[in-house]
Amino acid sequence: MDVFTHLFPALSEVLVNPFGLALILFGVVVGFIFGATPGLTATMGVALFIPLTFPLEADLAIGMMIALYCGSMAGGAIPAILLNIPGTPSAVVTTLDGHPMARQGHAAKAYGWALIASIVGGLVSWVCLVTLAPALAQLALKLGPAEYAATAFLAMTIIASIVPGQLLKGALAVVIGLALSVVGLDQITGEGRWTFDTLALMRGIDMMPALIGLLVIPELLSSMFERHGGTRLPYDLRNFLPTLREWSRQGVNNIRSALIGVGVGIVPALGGSVGSLIAYDQAKRMDKDKAQYGNGAPGGIVASEAANNGVTGGALIPLLTLGIPGDTVTAMLLGGLTIHGLQPGPRLFETSGPIVWHILAAVLVANVLIIAVGLLGFRFFVRVLDVPRHLLIPALFVLAVVGTYALSNQVFDVIVMLALGVVGFLMLLASIPVYPAVIGVILGPLLESEMRRALVISGGDWSTFVTRPGAATILAIAVVALVLPNLLARWKRNRRRPTESHPRSVTP
Repeated sequence: MDVFTHLFPALSEVLVNPFGLALILFGVVVGFIFGATPGLTATMGVALFIPLTFPLEADLAIGMMIALYCGSMAGGAIPAILLNIPGTPSAVVTTLDGHPMARQGHAAKAYGWALIASIVGGLVSWVCLVTLAPALAQLALKLGPAEYAATAFLAMTIIASIVPGQLLKGALAVVIGLALSVVGLDQITGEGRWTFDTLALMRGIDMMPALIGLLVIPELLSSMFERHGGTRLPYDLRNFLPTLREWSRQGVNNIRSALIGVGVGIVPALGGSVGSLIAYDQAKRMDKDKAQYGNGAPGGIVASEAANNGVTGGALIPLLTLGIPGDTVTAMLLGGLTIHGLQPGPRLFETSGPIVWHILAAVLVANVLIIAVGLLGFRFFVRVLDVPRHLLIPALFVLAVVGTYALSNQVFDVIVMLALGVVGFLMLLASIPVYPAVIGVILGPLLESEMRRALVISGGDWSTFVTRPGAATILAIAVVALVLPNLLARWKRNRRRPTESHPRSVTP
């Protein structure tokens, strides 16, 4: 597939459509607001605004949502620098050097470093996205039902075991998601499953109410009980962008960190915070002046922001090519794609090629607009920090309810959303990760349908999952992903534990 022959026409269509450009700009601005407001996340923003995109065409709607995603990742640096409070989970690492630099009187310069790193990270991830996604989609077309089922199982095992020492909790969350995904009528036998003779449950639990309930409502409830106060540091916007000479010293770090973010984004469930940590560690290792890290080092800010914006393009790769979301935001985007009649997977580029390339072009435009929005809107986004939370959270809660009802004009969807919101909040209180449950809801139907297809083709022979080389390889990787994190955690504990066989000698 020739990337340029598809990309350039799509890009020209985006650029000559004023309404489409306005939507992308709107998405970037809203993303900055959600990123700059502690307690709000990109996931929340995408979930709340997806119902508003119903009247729009698919390419315009998804383009706006991805622009919101990109904008929120860039906006998370603002409170991280000024308040020492990360606006998004991925901006946690930015606080390590961003706030110390701000305390030294260079808050605007710290934001300038973060903004440039975000833009470069987003552009690098976009290049990887348009290069790798079509090629991976072509490769995925060669997979059969057994390989698809194994891939869905692999994604679930990676997510269930992502937190060392909490495999059982992760597995429990996946099971909860799978249980929700099978509610309704069996597609083959027509028998009801967990319907309790209720007509509303026979059509199953729709994805979007489930995702909003599990991802948004728990975050809103937890934000009500958290304190996000802090003393905002002053800033001076004169000469706040780094000079070309200053940036040239961080150019390699910027690109390297962005590529790390792309790699992390491709792996389901890791997310921007993990990418930022890895990139920060690598930047510190490669820098000659390691002592400055944690005390306002530009390299620390660049590594963190480049990586968490690099994750955006990386997370979109498995979403568009395999139908597997790379993080919670792309999980919401998957729901948005489905609502607009698009089925993410290897055939997406064939069945909806023009729309997909339009979306990819919109990602590029969104990353470019971050420059203008970040430069011109900084003062406004700082003012967002002063919005009273007792007004903001209820307004977002009402928006979640109205948006869920607008999905199909069914009160039952609102009830499902609220009920799963309570379930998700209880899971947070019990330290049970919610994202594995979300993946169970999303990938449950794929796992079931592809597994059944594989068994029909093989005549009911379960050995097809281990005799087919592709499926066997994927399942082997799944086993390694399931066991390896816990083995590494146990090995680290054993290294730290002092051995009684070699007591420390004491000089009398």
